[in-house]
Amino acid sequence: MSDKLIKVIVVDDETRALNRMKILLSNFADIEVLGLFDKSEDALGAILRHEPNLVLMDIEMPGKSGLELAEDINKNSLNTKIIFISAHEHYAIKAIKNQAFDYLLKPVNIDELKASFERYKSHLLSNLSKREFEIIRLIGKGMNSKTIGENLFISRHTVDTYRRAILEKTGCKNAAELISYATRNNLI
Repeated sequence: MSDKLIKVIVVDDETRALNRMKILLSNFADIEVLGLFDKSEDALGAILRHEPNLVLMDIEMPGKSGLELAEDINKNSLNTKIIFISAHEHYAIKAIKNQAFDYLLKPVNIDELKASFERYKSHLLSNLSKREFEIIRLIGKGMNSKTIGENLFISRHTVDTYRRAILEKTGCKNAAELISYATRNNLI
């Protein structure tokens, strides 16, 4: 994921909180902020359009709450993970039930945010199967699908299917991006 930016949308009705989060996020070279929104309704449109990797959002907001926005995101089967950021601990259970990836208390400090992003990256890597790791390693050695298939005793077509799945899971567009991603994440 290091070579591929983590795309983020931030939703909070408090301007001060949005500005603080923007400053914090500017410290991460692998984070691309797609938008900062103070209204959950506006944020939902952007989330559906851009399908970010992460949405960092408050829970208590006028109109649609962060929990309701999370339900909308989940209903649309997006691969977007949600990190709730709240001044209140008592929403944590509801957030977990809404498939929260993480729950941070305000004011968020940079170390908590960094730890959350590291967990996200680890989560992405854990989604790869043993066979997918093998194929990534062989791609890193410069092998094409036919040669990989011969080495693993599977068809070229099966290797191509794995390659497509690997690209989708890692968010890479091609083999070159994948090799860079794999190198940075110590996969090869």
